Amino acid sequence: MRWAWRSRYHQERSCSAGDPPNLTPMGRFGSIRLRLVGLALFCALPLVALGVYRLSRNASHERTMLRSDVERAATVAAARIDERIRTADALLVSLAATLSADPSQSATNERALVRTLADAPSPVSNLFLLDTAGTLIAAARSFGPPGDSARAFANRGYFTVVRETRGLVVGEIRRSMTLSDRPWVVVLARAIPDDRGQFVGAVSLTVRLDSLLSASKGSTDLGTPLVTLLDTSGVVLARSEDPDSVVGQRRFPAGIMNDSGGSGNVRGLDGETRLTGFARSRTAPWMIQLAISPQALDAKLTRNRADDLALFFLAVDLAIFMAYLVALRITRPIAALADAARSFERGETGTRTAITGPGEIRLLSGAFNQMAETVERRTAALGDSERRYRLLFDSNPLPMWAWDADTLQIMAVNDAAVEIYGYEREHLQSLKIDQLLDPSERDRFRVARLPFSEHRQSAGTWLHRTANGRKIAMEVVTTSSRRLGRPSWLSVGIDVTARRETERALARSEDQLRQVQKMEAIGAFAGGTSHDFNNLLTGMLGYCDLALAELPVESPAHQDVAKVRALALQGSELTQQILTVSRQHVVHFSRLDPNETVRSLDRLLTRILGAHIELTIQLGDDVGMMHGDVRQLEQALLNLTTNARDAMPAGGTLHITTQAVNAANATALNLPVGNAWIRIAVRDTGVGMTADVRDRIFEPFFTTKDRGKGTGLGLALAYAMVKQADGIMRVESEQGVGTTFSMWFPRIDAAAATVATDESPAPLARGTETILFAEDATSVRMVATAVLERQGYRVLDAANGDSAIAISRAFPGHIDMLLTDVVMPGMSGRELADTMRRLRPGIRVMFASGYADDEALLGDVRKDEQSFLQKPFAAHELVRRIRTALDRPVRVG
Repeated sequence: MRWAWRSRYHQERSCSAGDPPNLTPMGRFGSIRLRLVGLALFCALPLVALGVYRLSRNASHERTMLRSDVERAATVAAARIDERIRTADALLVSLAATLSADPSQSATNERALVRTLADAPSPVSNLFLLDTAGTLIAAARSFGPPGDSARAFANRGYFTVVRETRGLVVGEIRRSMTLSDRPWVVVLARAIPDDRGQFVGAVSLTVRLDSLLSASKGSTDLGTPLVTLLDTSGVVLARSEDPDSVVGQRRFPAGIMNDSGGSGNVRGLDGETRLTGFARSRTAPWMIQLAISPQALDAKLTRNRADDLALFFLAVDLAIFMAYLVALRITRPIAALADAARSFERGETGTRTAITGPGEIRLLSGAFNQMAETVERRTAALGDSERRYRLLFDSNPLPMWAWDADTLQIMAVNDAAVEIYGYEREHLQSLKIDQLLDPSERDRFRVARLPFSEHRQSAGTWLHRTANGRKIAMEVVTTSSRRLGRPSWLSVGIDVTARRETERALARSEDQLRQVQKMEAIGAFAGGTSHDFNNLLTGMLGYCDLALAELPVESPAHQDVAKVRALALQGSELTQQILTVSRQHVVHFSRLDPNETVRSLDRLLTRILGAHIELTIQLGDDVGMMHGDVRQLEQALLNLTTNARDAMPAGGTLHITTQAVNAANATALNLPVGNAWIRIAVRDTGVGMTADVRDRIFEPFFTTKDRGKGTGLGLALAYAMVKQADGIMRVESEQGVGTTFSMWFPRIDAAAATVATDESPAPLARGTETILFAEDATSVRMVATAVLERQGYRVLDAANGDSAIAISRAFPGHIDMLLTDVVMPGMSGRELADTMRRLRPGIRVMFASGYADDEALLGDVRKDEQSFLQKPFAAHELVRRIRTALDRPVRVG
């Protein structure tokens, strides 16, 4: 870090202490101020005043003369135009006396008009003769092509006037119809009287306006003027420059009478202000304006002013030269003092001056030397303090930055700040402090900002953003400082991002643990409830079987009891599904038909999905058999169904399909070769997943649901269940389209095993063996005892393990089998079995249970066909399993 100490700060600190310098007294007349004032008054003031007065007077007089010249030029131009009009009028008078308005004399009149036009002055462009009706009967130049019909001019304004006045009439301005360049012309007309003085016709001529305006040439020596011809109403009739753009416009200068002459500065039609003279025509109702351009006026004034300026500048140059000679003696010592100050500014603190000159110079020299000594002494002390502070600032491993208390501009940063934020040092120091914050923190910063105060300190945690956009949590401690010469804040930051992430991860882990504990509690509650319900169902099934054995098949009572037994079996299926959801089902791998498993879940899946989602099931033909646990497969389907339901909040369709895949197609599906496969697919029409979510869905505790609405274990457990059955699970998903989960299981048989559909139970096998039955549920114990005793068995029933051991010790005969519930109050079924094996070696043991946890309750209890009886069980199932177990060879040891 490099501190930008300012020289002004050093100077203020250096000049604020120390003794005043020993200055040499100045004489009264040694002041630079007096000398410069006297020089200016002596040399410059009289000459400048005289020159300004002369120039001002001459300029005013010249402008007055120019106004008179322009007015006179306008009058001359008007007189020349009047002269040309009078010349044209004399020509009309002559023609009126010689021509006849008789149409029969058209040829004679036309020849006369042609000769007259040839001899007429140049402004005249045409001559023509009209009869009393205003019809053209002769013209020097034709108004149209040969053979054109006679033209009538009766509607022209000047014709009406000439009939009434009998004098010279100046008509309107219009485009020429006879000349090829179609210039602007004005019509002049006179009446032709007969011998009695009656009006018999009119002779007219057209005069080119540009020829009339050219009469103003030479009227002024101020260059070529801009001449404008207006009528008495202020309408522009002609203009010497660009007439087409202005002719016909109403434009009359404000304040200028239309029947008088004069001059003034007039704003023209082009927006430029010119010195304009104007005069009234005496022969026509016209006003002539003669305007001089500002450039011509400036040129005239410049020529008149040249001599005065030459004399003025000669005097000023002489005064400046004299002032230079006097000031040279004053400025040289000042320049030397300035050089010494610049050397001092460059860091040459040993610079001193020995300048002679006026008193002020000697005073400045002494003050400079005193300041240099003080600054040199203070700089050494400040340099030592700065080095210590710089070492502490730069070498600090924590990011530090200093920023202006008013503008928030960052003034200095250390290497740690440059490294953690990723900016170049220069760029970092061009930022404001709030630009380091994440945009979400800026409103809080504005509210929390404190006014600057000495010895103030604050601390807080803020979310910052680095150059690459990474968000970091910074714990910032800020203290006030004036080390940079102005009120500023010095901040030290500690990156606590990792700590915050750890805290959030710990909080998530705690939430997940609570969710798992909640699920375990729910599962335990559901398992316990199912266990109790299984005991009730076991009693119901047993008593139904006993009643059915006694009742005639054709009796109504037999049919009623059979219906009750069927309802009990449906309740048994419901308890198995509850155990599956609560994950209390004992893992039992066997050959199973996936079509039957899917079909059995139809009603449960419909209830889970709800009315807004349609369920379609398509089971393939000849799917075959697979090796797995039916309850685990059911649990996997339930988890996938629940996940699909959450993906379709607005409704949709869930498709479940089964399909057989032969070994030949396994390679195309990227499945292990050498085996046939069974595919169970669950496809929804929900929102789908992104690629990032799709890569993590099988991770435990990963969920996209809101907090408290999912544990993130459903898909992970489904994946684990499929893997446990040697299967493969895959997912395909597209956002806005839906998701498909595919479960692939090895096929172990080409065809499903034929399931017996005979509802009539086989005859129960009888026996004479003695069975010790331990069961805490009274209904189960009573019905099982009754079933076995009716089949010839001797049953010793006990309500718990201790009672069973007491009965065993008291019974003198041989006990062939122990049938015990796994979960009982006090002694468990497993502990009872171990005790009985010690008391009666060789005794056969069979366990019965409605639910059990694999590790916590069953332990090493075997769950095969010969050792385990799943509740609820029917009477024939109990007798069959007992008979099978009794017939197997006794296990030695």
